[in-house]
Amino acid sequence: MKFSKIAAALALATMTSGALAGGPLYIHEPTMQPYKWDTSKGSIPVWTDGGQIIKDKDGNDVETFTVLEKGTVFNIDITLPDGTVIPANTELDRDYTFLSIEQANALTATAIKEWSDVETSTFEMSIQGTIFEKTGIADVTAQNVDQIYGVENGYGFWVNYDTDGGILENYFGVPRSSVLGIAFPEWADEETGEITEATALMNGWYVDINDTDGTQVGGVFTHEFGHAINMSHSQANGHLVYMSASYSPQYDGVPGCDGVTKFTSASMLDFSAIETMFPFINVRGSAGANQHTVNVKDDIVNISDLYPTAEYKSQFGSIKGKLLTKEGVEYSGVNLIARNLDNPYEDVISQQSGNMTQGRIGPDGSFTINGLTPGARYALYTQEINAGGYPTPQTNILSEPEYWNDNESANPSTDNACEMTEIVVSAGETKEVEMVFNGYQDGIQYTPLIAAFVMDHAKNGKKALGSTSSGIPFIYDSATNSFDTLTTPDGYALLSSTSAAMNKTATKAAITAHFNDNGIMQGGVWDINSGKVSALEDLTGNTCSLSSQQGMSSHSIWDMDDLGKVVVGTSRFPYDGSDRCQEGESASSVAMPTVWNADTGKATVLSGVKAVDRSYGSGKEVALMNGDTEIRRTAWARADRVSGNGQTVTGTTNGFSQIAWVNGQLIDTYTEFGAIDNSVISEDGRYVAFGSLENRRPVGVKMWDTHTNTTKKLGSLRWCEHIPAVSFWTNYCDMGYSHEELVDLGFGLPSITVLDANADLSMITGRAGSPRSGGFHGAIYLEGIGWMSSKEFFSKQGVSEAKGLLTDNIFGLSANGSEMMAGIAGAVLSIEIDANKAFVCDNGNDYELSFPKQVVNAVKKGAEFGRCAHIDG
Repeated sequence: MKFSKIAAALALATMTSGALAGGPLYIHEPTMQPYKWDTSKGSIPVWTDGGQIIKDKDGNDVETFTVLEKGTVFNIDITLPDGTVIPANTELDRDYTFLSIEQANALTATAIKEWSDVETSTFEMSIQGTIFEKTGIADVTAQNVDQIYGVENGYGFWVNYDTDGGILENYFGVPRSSVLGIAFPEWADEETGEITEATALMNGWYVDINDTDGTQVGGVFTHEFGHAINMSHSQANGHLVYMSASYSPQYDGVPGCDGVTKFTSASMLDFSAIETMFPFINVRGSAGANQHTVNVKDDIVNISDLYPTAEYKSQFGSIKGKLLTKEGVEYSGVNLIARNLDNPYEDVISQQSGNMTQGRIGPDGSFTINGLTPGARYALYTQEINAGGYPTPQTNILSEPEYWNDNESANPSTDNACEMTEIVVSAGETKEVEMVFNGYQDGIQYTPLIAAFVMDHAKNGKKALGSTSSGIPFIYDSATNSFDTLTTPDGYALLSSTSAAMNKTATKAAITAHFNDNGIMQGGVWDINSGKVSALEDLTGNTCSLSSQQGMSSHSIWDMDDLGKVVVGTSRFPYDGSDRCQEGESASSVAMPTVWNADTGKATVLSGVKAVDRSYGSGKEVALMNGDTEIRRTAWARADRVSGNGQTVTGTTNGFSQIAWVNGQLIDTYTEFGAIDNSVISEDGRYVAFGSLENRRPVGVKMWDTHTNTTKKLGSLRWCEHIPAVSFWTNYCDMGYSHEELVDLGFGLPSITVLDANADLSMITGRAGSPRSGGFHGAIYLEGIGWMSSKEFFSKQGVSEAKGLLTDNIFGLSANGSEMMAGIAGAVLSIEIDANKAFVCDNGNDYELSFPKQVVNAVKKGAEFGRCAHIDG
């Protein structure tokens, strides 16, 4: 029985790929083997498309692959292949042929020859006719493409020339300006896994104006035809060309090790070394032209693994192994590279761990690297896959890239990442290995939660609330390392907003949900144990709203107290001053800081704020009031943090300045103390910490005692030691300035946005920096020790897992500070940090102590923070 199971996955494959739409390697589930062509039947027939008919300069009809469209204007002189010269800035009076179907067929013939000529593969294909001869369709277009896709046209490989990109845009729904081609096996015999029909679509619109013979776009043909053969993307050398930059160096081995080249520009590697199946192709230059050849061992081995000759395995050696976490759990999605030390760019082979099961049978760290040259010296190492669509989800390296060696283990103190044992195999020999991520079993534990976006961490440190990458809500239990997806009996759409919060014991959550069918969410309280959800009152009847990535909502929910009795956030009020937003005017509303009684659901706008007419234009803004006296105005105000006992609330105005309410009384902490960005509050509500300004200069973090109304300066990170001092694209650290000199020059202290704290604020986490100042840098404050960067914190403790996946965003601390939850900018994953135990070094000896109190006390008495072997990073 045949059916288009492979084609059914097409939309996902094309939409989730990178700049190129990559057809993934499909697995035949009954046998858990790749779908394959039956090469015993002889050469696979290739059927080619026709093209639009365009008149040339002599009035002759030309079947066209690439059309210069009527009305187009180019800012350079254009010489067409037929010799016609079109001067710069000339509006085209008609359609012109740029590349003909004859030229496209020549590119097709070249590409299929490259794959057919691999000596160690039985695969062969050849052009045997046209689509017109098989179907009567002279030119496959957006108007008739449904007669080709989703229809069994007959055995073979069907090559469609999408002259104007219309099929891409109107059938596949992707812009012609972002996809160069799409290819995939379309039909298969599901009883055997034999591919019976495949297709490729070549984008004729996306051809460079200087590519008059199709040389530069040739790599796209060979690449896409590889997908039709059922080959996936791979990464061996391509990243060294396409992704190398001074700000993003790439490496041909483990970074920082002897003999490894640091690539900072594409010109550092000959383009002939780019593997054909790398996910990116640059058709604007010679890189794409070089990818039309199948000359790198990576491509040769991948097709030979699918279609091996009888002699293939016996002619070459192999490496077979597993990639494991330090706990011994198999781990998929990481690149394993075997690079010939004496021929590093031509003889290099990559395989993804778990790529033969693609996550379908549970954890799988298996990998097999075939095609090793007998007697050659290979280095085997781990590497993250940088980009591109892969059938096995790409995952982060858990600690650091490393070489395999004979003493491979998880112990960072004995298994140096740069220690490498050469692998030499004979013809027919298989070397069996295990690759183990480095990481100490004792001390701080740093565990990535893949595809999990945690929103809040309970103050008991035991549970976290979040959602998966597909939006499914979950509770994560750190005691069992398990995820429980959450549903409610009433079917409410929970966690529709990223602003969700839990109480201390993770029994209640404040969320937003749809409580009616008007499309506007509002706040709610969710009893996690029973599943019951109750709405929080909306003072304007759920008629005003603000649109965001999470949808439309009348409330923003930000925090909940320890007992789950107080919820803080914002609610919205109409510009016209009435108690309802008019239909169609829901966004004509202003945000006001609000507190809710979680038991009754009743809402109260916090004191000292007043909606007033804007000082310019129409609409409303917020006035901060001291009795009847106006302090200042702001576009909006919110309440976003509440103390554990519910008595102190802090908030933000217009995304920058801070305010607070102590026992219901408004205090403008920005005006009084220069408070900015964010605040954290002690459990008893007495102390509040925030980043601050003095005379418009950042002065680090201050702690405010609400009882005495005094502040204490806690300091900040140090310029050049923890964070670069970048201003107007100049790094003053590179110019030799010290921290003290930069402070005196007017930089002030590095500004820190505080993120969370333990119960008594003796431990505070934050974030410094920005994309314009060299990126973000996590910051950790320990009373008695001071500030350190998150990089310094984890490196001194020897936390290898943080080397390749360093968090800059520790947003959740338990009440005692020993458990943390963190995020990675731009990644849908969270980091669970178990810091119940950490190390100090005293007189050359390591001591594991309770964190943070015992560790801090030991440092106060003269010990150094961290493991002795890692004190210097």
